[in-house]
Amino acid sequence: ALGPGYVEGLAWSAGQVGEWQSLDHHAWAYALEGGYRFADVPGTPWIRAGIFRSSGDGDPGDGDHDTFFQLLPTSRIYAYTPFYNLMNNQDVMAQLIARPIGKLMTRLDFHWLRVTEGRDLLYFGGGATKRDFFGYGGSGAGGAHETAYVVELTLTYPVSRNLELQAYGGHAFGQRVVDKGFPRDQDLTYGFVEGTLTF
Repeated sequence: ALGPGYVEGLAWSAGQVGEWQSLDHHAWAYALEGGYRFADVPGTPWIRAGIFRSSGDGDPGDGDHDTFFQLLPTSRIYAYTPFYNLMNNQDVMAQLIARPIGKLMTRLDFHWLRVTEGRDLLYFGGGATKRDFFGYGGSGAGGAHETAYVVELTLTYPVSRNLELQAYGGHAFGQRVVDKGFPRDQDLTYGFVEGTLTF
């Protein structure tokens, strides 16, 4: 508790050492996030900001593999428009969460995405889901670093104790890295409406 609300923060880091097939593997990742939630202000606005950064491989021709490997994540935790993942990535984000009307929760997100190493790939995918499917792919960054700017709006409404409705819309403004892999169309718009029933 601090002043008219609450301060919150999160920090984590990970290191990886071992072997990547015939290569030596050394990689890292970290995340720092923080925010302030107003308790007595209408709508209880919650302002958050943070950064995630992971290693990439700056020299694909040497005997080392330096790209952070994310194993089997749930990409939806950090990317509702999942054209990127936690590998060779820097994500600087700002977020505003509020309840403007009754039980309706709104969440507005902004992400500034960059690849850490321009000689590596822009990675996508969420991991192996069956025996013959590795589950990851990539597009060459071509020496560039700027990936995209992403703006997202999420609306969540609990209809009852067991049913929650959610609507999402996001738009990615592709930059140089996206242009290298997809020169004909750099922007992306994605959305969904869903209901979650719990027992």
